Amino acid sequence: MTHFKIDIQLPLNFNPEDGGEKVPEEFFFETYEDLLKLAGGINTSNIQIIGSWINPHDKKRYNDKSVVYTILVDSEDKMTIHNATKIKELKEYKEILKKKFKQHEIFMVASRCVWL
Repeated sequence: MTHFKIDIQLPLNFNPEDGGEKVPEEFFFETYEDLLKLAGGINTSNIQIIGSWINPHDKKRYNDKSVVYTILVDSEDKMTIHNATKIKELKEYKEILKKKFKQHEIFMVASRCVWL
C-alpha cells in the first residue's frame, strides 16, 4: 500500500471581490474536524504562509495568506493517486471548501510518501 500526503491551503481571507474579509475562525475548526473524519488523521501548524499567483486570464496578481492542513490517503497503486479510495470524497469536499471560503480554487497538492 502506498500513502499520499495531501497539503490543503486554506485562505485567511475571502476573495477581494467577495469583500476580502477575514474568514471566520469556526470555518477552520469545522474544516479540521471534517478532514479528520475523512482521512482519519490530520496535521496543521498555526504558522501562516504567504504566497502570490497571477491569474492567467486577466494577468492580475493576487497575494494570499493561508494555513495548511495535511492529511494522508492510501492507494493500492504504487505510482498514482487515482486508485486512492478517499480521493473522490476529497474532490467533492474541495467543492464545498471553495464555496465556504469564497474561492475560485482551493490549492491542494499530493506527494507520494516514502517511509524512512
